[in-house]
Amino acid sequence: MQRGLIMGIHYFLAIRIPEHQANDIHQQIQQHSGLHFKRWVHPLDYHITLAFLGEPVSDRQLAQLSGDVAEALKEDPVFQLEIGGLQTFGPANSPRILWVGTKPSRYLDEVRKKVYTLAGKSGFALDPKPFHPHITVARKWDSKTEFDLPDQTLPFQPFRAAAAELLKTNPDQTPKYETIQTYPLRSEETL
Repeated sequence: MQRGLIMGIHYFLAIRIPEHQANDIHQQIQQHSGLHFKRWVHPLDYHITLAFLGEPVSDRQLAQLSGDVAEALKEDPVFQLEIGGLQTFGPANSPRILWVGTKPSRYLDEVRKKVYTLAGKSGFALDPKPFHPHITVARKWDSKTEFDLPDQTLPFQPFRAAAAELLKTNPDQTPKYETIQTYPLRSEETL
């Protein structure tokens, strides 16, 4: 665990998308002409947020949560996640976010519930909205024409979720998310 918090640095718990899978998602989406967004997320930053923590009040708060998460997840099995299609947040004709969803997974839901509960008990102010697992790929529609969501299903491959991670944001870097701690799931059993 790194010592010495830098003011304004945000932390979150997430499942990262494996590099080969992230690159595949990125390439397939880039093949669609007409997807004009101001900012595209770097494929190495693709992840599913389990709990956005924001800025911790102390190193101790973050270290305590990290230890609790490691203990809580050590018996959870590695599992497969299937990728769904493209979706958006925001107005349909000019979306704020372009994202790729995951198909329902009780294993993902269980991991998220544990992590979210522990973060709340540790004093982090969490977003109360229902969990909607997704991978953000682009932000802010950037065209004078209205956005039209491609209705073609892209052949995304499933991936193996083998760990949760504590990430911090480095806004001036690309990619901008840095792994601070990894919490491996139990690998004897893959579901």
